[in-house]
This record gives sequence, structure tokens and C-alpha cells, in this order.
Amino acid sequence: MVLQHHFTWQVLLGLMTATALGYFGSSAAMAQEKDIYVVTQFGATADDDVLDTQAFQKAIDAAAKHGGTVRVPKGRFVTGQLQLPTGTHLFFEEGAVLQGSTDFRDYGQGRWTDSLILAEDAEHITIEGPGTIDGADCEIPGGEEGFRGPHALRFVRCRNVTIRDVTITRSGNYAVLCNDSADFLISGVKFRGGHDGVHAQACQRFRVVDCDIRTGDDCLAGCDNVNFEVARCQINSSCNGFRLGCVHLRVHECRFWGPGEYPHRITIKKGKPRTNMLSAFVHFAPTDRNPKLPSDDWLIKDCTIDNVDAVYLYDFEKGVWQTGQPAKHLVFENIRCQNIAYPVRALGDKDRQFDLTLRNVSIALREDRADQPVLEIAQFGQLTLENVVLQNSGKQPVLRARDGREIHLRHVEAKPTNPQPFVWANVESVSQD
Repeated sequence: MVLQHHFTWQVLLGLMTATALGYFGSSAAMAQEKDIYVVTQFGATADDDVLDTQAFQKAIDAAAKHGGTVRVPKGRFVTGQLQLPTGTHLFFEEGAVLQGSTDFRDYGQGRWTDSLILAEDAEHITIEGPGTIDGADCEIPGGEEGFRGPHALRFVRCRNVTIRDVTITRSGNYAVLCNDSADFLISGVKFRGGHDGVHAQACQRFRVVDCDIRTGDDCLAGCDNVNFEVARCQINSSCNGFRLGCVHLRVHECRFWGPGEYPHRITIKKGKPRTNMLSAFVHFAPTDRNPKLPSDDWLIKDCTIDNVDAVYLYDFEKGVWQTGQPAKHLVFENIRCQNIAYPVRALGDKDRQFDLTLRNVSIALREDRADQPVLEIAQFGQLTLENVVLQNSGKQPVLRARDGREIHLRHVEAKPTNPQPFVWANVESVSQD
């Protein structure tokens, strides 16, 4: 079954890559083959505060109708909400800035679903840089948490979308929000500030590669997702790296670090917004969303995690937004974690479906937090540690486990040396090498 999942995953990624390359091609090739629709030719004016919404929309509609490319030249252009039909290709030149209006009424009716760029029931959309999409930190009075405003990009029931090489900054809410969508490539994108970076709900076949994500809220979030790959990304947050529910998740060659460069604006500590990064990974399945899928078949490999409060958190009984569906199989491989404040903590469901594997992993707690275990796990199926180094102060065991079926320890080192490094209770089977 594991081999079958692996084969399916590789086939899906190959198809996604072939589709993206085959359909979209390079921007240079498209510029040669397609007509160019420059927004200034439709009445948009740069570097003033006059709304260019109508001019941009005319250019977008004309280009989509005739199979052309909308080109945004260097300069700052202010608009309200723009709607993207099927076939839209939107290109931002170097120095081009699409800045959202600071008046929430220019996006709609002040609803949570408002956004600067919106696509619904559309396909074959490309948005690419090197220019910038700037949400201007637009707020909605009385919005979510009292102030959150429009999202930067929102996709609903969309297919075959590429977002490439742009910078998305100061989003009033999420930078990219996707619902019931599939076959996305988000590549080379810089996320700066705002709230969630990529928030996906009930989405399939997403690739997020070579991105630099530095947000005030979660970098990647959402639940009921299937077949996600995140590769070679920079992950920095004042909340969580991943607050995700997903079946078949692959994360590799990523760097996680805290504290967050942009504050979590809704959490105030000592008179200032909080900036500590809470966790690299958190299971996400909020009951109020009525999630249909668990988190299953996760492989996190070849990553570094530094100065983050926790590596992974899961509590199926009392965890915030974690109790709608269980987490099942999770593997960390070739991972280096240092300056960690809290243990890896996992409390699975009563059926003990949660399996955790650490392979070629080192986790070192921060000096001021070192008097505690490095790994605490309960109500689990199988715990496997292979070539693992767990470092605390030595005053507590590095591993504390209870109510599980199997524990397998192979070449596990506690630093410093501890006469009782591993403690378990009510575990059916334990093997040690």
C-alpha cells in the first residue's frame, strides 16, 4: 500500500508538471505567440491614487477573449476588485505594482470573502511577475477579529492555475485563498506580511516550490486537501509554518525559522504584537468546518527548523481546531531542529491510528526550556525512532510515551547521557537496538 501511494504521488506530480509546462510555457514564448494588452492602453494611469479598476478589467476581459496577455508596466496602479475569467494571463513587469484600494467598499460589500483578485469557476490562469501585488493592509471595520480586510487572491472551483515570481505583500487577510480547486503551481513567489500565506480548503494537487513565505499568520493552512508538495521554500511566521489537514503531503528541502519577521497582529504581549513562531507543523481539522478527511501519509524530509516553539503539535481530544478528523501516518526524515521551546507532542485518537516515525532526526531544546522531555506521545499505534538524537538538560527523560501499541528504538541517543532516557507506560510492545 505504501508503494502504491508513492507511485500514485509521483505520477500525479509528473502530470502536473507536464500540464504546467505544456500549457503555460515560458512568459517569453507567450509574449511572442500571443497579443499583448497593456493596461495603460485601456486608460490606467500610473503613480496616482485614481482607481484603475475599470481599465484593468477591460484589459483582462479583452485579453482573455482573444487569448492574449495582460501586461502591467512599471509604476503603481490602484484598483478595487478584479475578476479573472478562464484563460487570463496577467504579467507584471519589473517595478509594476498592483495596489489594492484602502477603501474596503471598492472590493464588494465588506464581506469576509472579498478579495483584490477573484477567479470563480475558471481555468488556465497565469499570474506572474517579477512585479508586486500589494494589498495595502486594507481593513474592514468590524471584520474578522475586528479589522481583517480583503484577501489578495481568491480562487473558487478553479483548475490549472500558475502563480509565479510575483511578490504578494500587505494582504488585508490571506495572500492566496483557494476553495474546491485543483492543479495549482505556486512557484518563486515572495509572501510578505499580511496573514495566512496560502490557505487551501478542499483542494487537490498543489505544488508550492521555491517560495519565500514570511507572514504574520500561518504560512500554509487549511484542511480536506489531497496531494500537496511544498519544496525548497523559506518558512517564517509569527504563528505556524503549516496548520494543515492533508492526505499525501510531501515537504522537502525547506527552512523554518523564528521569530516571525511580521507580527501576529491579534495577539498582544506586553503591549506589542507577538512574533514568536508557534510551530513548524500543526494538525488542522476544525470541527466547525465538518472536515471529511484525516491528515495521512505525511513525509517531511531534508528540512531545518530553528528557534521555533514546537516542531509538531497534535491533540485529538482538546487541541484547538484539531478534533474534526484524526492524524494518522507522519514521517520526519533527515531533519535538524535546534533552539526548540516545547516537546514534539502528539495525543492520538482512541483507536490509536496515529503512527510517528523519526529517521535521521536531531532535536535540541532551548537552554531555558531544556528541563522537559523532547518527545511526548500518547494513544498511538506505532512509534519508530531510527538514528535519532534528542537533547534536553538531562533532568527529564527525552522520551515519554503511554497507551500505545508498538515502540521501535534503533540507535537513539539522549544528550546528555541520562540513566533513564526513555519512559513508557501501557505500551504493548517495545524493541530497542
